Amino acid sequence: MGRSIRRNASASASSHPASARRIGSMTSGTPLDRDARVRAAIHRTQLLTNRTPHFTTQTRREANSALDTLERQLGRNQVSTRESVAAIERLMRAHASLGFGLLRDPDFAERFSPALRELGLRGITQRLEEVTHSVMAQPIPGPTRGRRHRDELPTSERSDAEGNPLPKPPGFY
Repeated sequence: MGRSIRRNASASASSHPASARRIGSMTSGTPLDRDARVRAAIHRTQLLTNRTPHFTTQTRREANSALDTLERQLGRNQVSTRESVAAIERLMRAHASLGFGLLRDPDFAERFSPALRELGLRGITQRLEEVTHSVMAQPIPGPTRGRRHRDELPTSERSDAEGNPLPKPPGFY
């Protein structure tokens, strides 16, 4: 008899709509997803901190304290700039590579952008926006005064400053 009551109770509970606190937002779920992604980035940094053999105990302690402070900021509507600034400064003081590793994560940089702006730091997305195209792919302009590049010259004319012949350009063998 107790089983049937439990079965009926669970059936009636499941036939009613979920409570208001469990109903998700009608907009996209990006804030929750963003916090989850930032929490995952902080967790990866904690793992890196605790598994790197050359970190001292004090470095680990300071970095973990800073990461815990940053993680406590998640879930709020707005992060506390003062606490976030202090935590990021402690993380950078513990080991700069940990802080810059977090700055590479675009979700972390977006979530803690007020603190990063106050510190004068930028995330990877802001740094990439500064460079509109790859400068490495562009030829370096210089004063050629009508000269052709030495790779464009025939082999008989290719020579160094002392007049010695240069080897063949790559890819022409």
